[in-house]
Amino acid sequence: MEPVTLHADGLRLVAWEQRHLPDLARIYADPLIERFLVMPLPWTGPARDRYVETQRRHWGGANPRWAVEEAGRLVGSMALTKSFPGEMTITYVTAPWARGRGVAQRGIRAAVEFGFARLGARRIAWDAIVGNHASRLAALRTGFTVEGISRGGVNQRGVSRDCWIGGMLPGDLRGPGDPPPHYAAMKLQAAFFTAPQPVLETGAQGLRLRALRESDLDDLAATCADEQTQRYTTVPRGYTRDDAADWLASSRRRRDEGTAVLYVLADAHDRYSGSVQLSLREPGEAEIGFHAAPWARGRGWTTAAVTRVVRLGFDALGLEKIDWRAVVGNEGSRRVAEKAGFTVEGVRRGLRHGADGRADSWVGSLFPDDLA
Repeated sequence: MEPVTLHADGLRLVAWEQRHLPDLARIYADPLIERFLVMPLPWTGPARDRYVETQRRHWGGANPRWAVEEAGRLVGSMALTKSFPGEMTITYVTAPWARGRGVAQRGIRAAVEFGFARLGARRIAWDAIVGNHASRLAALRTGFTVEGISRGGVNQRGVSRDCWIGGMLPGDLRGPGDPPPHYAAMKLQAAFFTAPQPVLETGAQGLRLRALRESDLDDLAATCADEQTQRYTTVPRGYTRDDAADWLASSRRRRDEGTAVLYVLADAHDRYSGSVQLSLREPGEAEIGFHAAPWARGRGWTTAAVTRVVRLGFDALGLEKIDWRAVVGNEGSRRVAEKAGFTVEGVRRGLRHGADGRADSWVGSLFPDDLA
């Protein structure tokens, strides 16, 4: 098959030439791209020297490889690769100097139309290392369905990594005027989870919020082994430092997946003093959970932390509603929720509590307009 040039709303998808390679080297040197590409890096030696020839050979096997240009400059790459009869896999990269201009979306539309119409594909697959929210957002925006996570599904330079997997069928493609539901919130969340987790000021003297660290594990274990924490939360009984380490790993994984935001209450000496977590659920909704270290109770810090995190949820994550619940009798949690603006709506009988228990629980919710 000879190379075919595609035009895509201001982009040109063309065959690779030697003139593209200096900019391609700059793309591959970008830290964010290095984080999610699986190819060997740095990009030097025979892999670079034979790159154009290799891409032409792919075309010969009906596996298109395009350099993506805008106004004559390289702004990314796009490829389709035969994986099974009737199925192709799409891969794409956007140059750091072209981010935020819809380059991937425009290129994807042109490539998948070509795959369905010219190459007879009946399904086009997509995958990305978990945490690559920019790739996931572009896939969702153009009509791919994210179908799940393949655990250890890709080998990245000798390390097994989980990857999102998805696919598109003929008729699924979304045009520029057809965004998926809740797309505005999707964009906000993709930007938030791609960037380093920000440190938050709370307005409470001596208190700021930051990510959980390994240095917090002893204090976290002591907090979760505390009698009051054990009584009212779902943390494992007989909580140990190993449990704390597991929670650290879980919180990092859930942040990569974009399903939870965990903040630590840190005092003026940066000591762990409690946690607040938003667990994202239905589009636009989340549930908040929190606890305070025994040595940090009674200072109003948990209320300040919850108030700051819910505002983050509404402003930075595009949430429309945040739910709260607590075992009936947990007066401390209820006071914090009410001070933060939550409306306590009643009692839900026998809600799941822990691995094998149920308990009557207060439930409440918070909407953006409830914040002062």
